Amino acid sequence: MSTHQRSPSENVISDILKQGSERGIMYVTAGLVAGGLASIVLARGGGTGGARKIITAFGTGMGAGAAWTRCSIDIEEAVKDMK
Repeated sequence: MSTHQRSPSENVISDILKQGSERGIMYVTAGLVAGGLASIVLARGGGTGGARKIITAFGTGMGAGAAWTRCSIDIEEAVKDMK
């Protein structure tokens, strides 16, 4: 057991990062599913599947970017409130 207590500001940032990682998993998964479904609808041809992979990757990247942005905004707001 550690005798070192974390300050409230450390707890706030830690909680935001924890929520951000949880949100990241959900957003990336949602982007992957949405991109996969969109690729089936938009790239109907059998072919090599290159277009489907690109559309799915784009959806996954959109989910990751949305989670990163939301976490960044939450951290900036927390830092402003600490001042």
